[in-house]
Amino acid sequence: MRFFIALVFTITTLYSAHAQDENKTHYSSWNTINVVKKFNDQWAVNVEFNARRTNFLRDWEQIVIRPFVHYMFENDLDIAIGYSYIKNYNYASYSTPIDATENNVFQQLTIKHKFSKFSFDHRLRFEERFIDKITENDGGTFIIDGTTYRNRFRYKFQITVPVKTFTSNQSLSLVIYDEAFLDFGNGLRPEKLDQNWMFIGVGFRASEHIHIRSGYHDIYAKRGSIFRNNRIWETTLTYKI
Repeated sequence: MRFFIALVFTITTLYSAHAQDENKTHYSSWNTINVVKKFNDQWAVNVEFNARRTNFLRDWEQIVIRPFVHYMFENDLDIAIGYSYIKNYNYASYSTPIDATENNVFQQLTIKHKFSKFSFDHRLRFEERFIDKITENDGGTFIIDGTTYRNRFRYKFQITVPVKTFTSNQSLSLVIYDEAFLDFGNGLRPEKLDQNWMFIGVGFRASEHIHIRSGYHDIYAKRGSIFRNNRIWETTLTYKI
């Protein structure tokens, strides 16, 4: 908990220091389907399909496909490895100048703490990122010229508070999380705060197999001299086979 408080303080300080930078705000809709297959008490796989549109749904922002393999311990400890395919689209003057792709592999640790009236999770993810390198040629147009390698660390703190139980398989919860992204460059030492995500919404367990989470997701990201704020309505449907 002390680590989380210190992290939030650091994020607030860093962003306040850049308040004089140019601000750009856009509005997005992120929708995810997450399919989960559990083989036994230890092993599971899941695949996320993320469709992200922006500018009031007019333009594509991102497509993300992300498969995982999980190993779970009895004491609410989950380790995972996975791969992300990310397609970034040119949707504004301050976004990527042309459509570009990122491929990354990641290692993830999730620690869950359950109490009588709420639960909270810590998720730590380290990503090895291979990003399309965009260059401008003599004609003033942009091209993909190889790839750039970067490392990134993500820390997510999530609180889930049960609100109402309808049946043994149906319930409603309040979900709040904050996730900080640290850019490590191509080394193993953090260089800067890449972005910060905050979310507040509700989770509805519709049945033993279906869970829906929906709410407001707010992202701040520093890109050069531009301070980008993405205001998102996000919905995730999880289907457990």
